[in-house]
Amino acid sequence: MAQGVTKLKAKGSARVTKKRQNPKPAAPKIIKPKKATAKQAAKLSKVQQGQLAASTEKLIAARVGHLELVKGSRREIEKNEKQEKKKSK
Repeated sequence: MAQGVTKLKAKGSARVTKKRQNPKPAAPKIIKPKKATAKQAAKLSKVQQGQLAASTEKLIAARVGHLELVKGSRREIEKNEKQEKKKSK
């Protein structure tokens, strides 16, 4: 019969992935409104924030013409190109 404590080998370190190196911080908890008027106000403010961001981007793009990223969505750019082609014909 074996006597004494069995010696266990230390496990080798597990492979480190990118997710383990840079864990994502937890997002802040958002408590949605329960009352109807508060729900409507929250929805309206969300829509207005989106519109404000879009109009701000367009304003910046108009002032700085060489920025390709801010000029608009791909559909808007293609639509403008089609209109220019029709005008030139």
